[in-house]
Amino acid sequence: MPLTVKLLNPSLPEYRQVKALYYRAFPKYEQEAWSRLLFKRLFRRADFLVFYDHDHFVGLSYVIHHHGIHYVLYLAVNDQVRSQGYGSRILDQLKRQYAPDTLILDIEQPDAAAVNNHQRLRRLRFYRKNGFTLTERLTRTPEVTYQLLATRQRVDHTKVDEMFAWFNGRTFG
Repeated sequence: MPLTVKLLNPSLPEYRQVKALYYRAFPKYEQEAWSRLLFKRLFRRADFLVFYDHDHFVGLSYVIHHHGIHYVLYLAVNDQVRSQGYGSRILDQLKRQYAPDTLILDIEQPDAAAVNNHQRLRRLRFYRKNGFTLTERLTRTPEVTYQLLATRQRVDHTKVDEMFAWFNGRTFG
């Protein structure tokens, strides 16, 4: 049975829960300012989605759009219902919602020297199981190197760059 999906807005009863999950689920160096996420969604090139199983809040995602590519910037499952298949159900819902387009996302690149390499490998297995494949694209930050995964073998990296340029406030052609 599909999950119910709502666009985040401050009038949702779970608004505070969604915000708290966002801050718990992602390291500080990966977090965008909450106000920036809310602002960017107003341009209709980003969706801040809240997922429910019946009336129970089960997760969130933040997806940026650009010409047939949908970048899952954030995806988190409510702590109280983790390991119950909701992450896969959210991804299934996103694939259906944005079909026939390509979904992309980043994970920390597996690295045997990393303290959390077991988590990185587990995430990679999870996303592969859910239809994502590794691409050659790497993004290096001072904290970590990310690797892009996609639901399609071929990804137009120019469009990906344009998407990031828009999100980061730069203009593009």
